[in-house]
Amino acid sequence: MKNLFSLLLLGTIITACGPSQSSYQALLDENNQLKAECQKLQTEIENYKNTPDRLYMGADSCIRNKNIEALSAICKQLEKYHPSSTECKKAQTTLQKLISEQEAKKQAEKAKRMSAVNKLKKKFDDVSGITWYKNPYFVHYNDSNHTSLYIGVQEGSSPWLRLKMSYYGEDWIFFEKAYLSYDGKTKEIFFNKYEDKKTDNYTTCWEWIDVSVDDPTLSFLKEMVNGKTLKMRLSGKYSKTKTLSTAEINGIKDVLLAYDVLKNGIETD
Repeated sequence: MKNLFSLLLLGTIITACGPSQSSYQALLDENNQLKAECQKLQTEIENYKNTPDRLYMGADSCIRNKNIEALSAICKQLEKYHPSSTECKKAQTTLQKLISEQEAKKQAEKAKRMSAVNKLKKKFDDVSGITWYKNPYFVHYNDSNHTSLYIGVQEGSSPWLRLKMSYYGEDWIFFEKAYLSYDGKTKEIFFNKYEDKKTDNYTTCWEWIDVSVDDPTLSFLKEMVNGKTLKMRLSGKYSKTKTLSTAEINGIKDVLLAYDVLKNGIETD
């Protein structure tokens, strides 16, 4: 019993003599802080040891690649450690030039996007409240062999796209399927033959469809306009295949760009 009491007393004395947990943690925090400050000072020393030409070394690559972010970082280092150096002034001048060029390019892209809308033929239907935008290169009459896109916009609603494909000739082809293709890639344009297809005749036979453009068709059209050889085919009892003209291709391009502007605005990423 006396030995047990002696051990307990010894443990109490040892515990009382050692640092508390909070004091120990405070010492650790202080040590870590000192280490961080030392590292920071070491970095500062290394940066001051770097001459202006060494700090500027990466600038040429940034300029070639028009990397504004990286060049800006180099400018900040030069401004901090060598503000009166020739390299600092050169880097600052180049940075401002790149920023100005980027802004000019951005403004030019905005103007291009807006011009795509302005060049289209615009017609407002005061009964339906719909504004129609159509390509400026030709009027797509029903009695023609053409493919074209056009846009409908109603106040308070998102714009939508429609695709028109038409045939005329001396004989009926009675087409039941429609296709667009480019460079060996083909997309069938689905339509309801009772609702979307129309026919007429005067001295010649007219057959045409006018359909809403869904997302898969829109994606295909965006790829198609950059192809080399673009074709439409209307197929049924007989078939009619036609290579799209330059006017048709340019019309589709302009309408696609205008649709993107009307839907997403003139700002670009």
